[in-house]
Amino acid sequence: MKKLLTTSAILLTATVLVACSNNQSATKDSSEQPKTEQKNTTSTNTKAKVDNSKYDDLISEIKSKLDPESTGAISVKIQNSVIDSDSSEPHDAIMILLTGTAKDSIKETLDAVNSNSATTDQNNAITLIRMAISEFAKKLPDDNTTLSLGYEKSADQYDLIAKSSKQKDIIPVGEIIVQ
Repeated sequence: MKKLLTTSAILLTATVLVACSNNQSATKDSSEQPKTEQKNTTSTNTKAKVDNSKYDDLISEIKSKLDPESTGAISVKIQNSVIDSDSSEPHDAIMILLTGTAKDSIKETLDAVNSNSATTDQNNAITLIRMAISEFAKKLPDDNTTLSLGYEKSADQYDLIAKSSKQKDIIPVGEIIVQ
């Protein structure tokens, strides 16, 4: 119960920080670079329908935490048997995509972080989002599946904010900045 409350508080804080962030310059130097992922993936085509029901509970939990009022701020895509630069073995990839004003807000925040002009609140918002995705990824049913959060910048090209598997954070989480 304590873990659930902590995760809820982190997600709520991240949402508030992203929504309230602005483009004020910060003196903190940040070396984080955006991860742009172009889907040059190979998937195995099979005639059989893939059963992704093992992810239903986790996806429901993610949606209830990231979009508690069901505003449609996020959508979820599941790709099966993906081979990409992060893993040489085929694996499933769950991608949480931000849409609408949530996408605009996080894009502005991520751009500020990547250009080293982010406020402490903006840096912390990105860190909190990465922490939340890392925690959700630990609930994945296997070690190979990846969970990522980002937004689509053009057809099949995504800017990723966070990406983790059960065993590791593919995009490093970072630390909360306390002033």
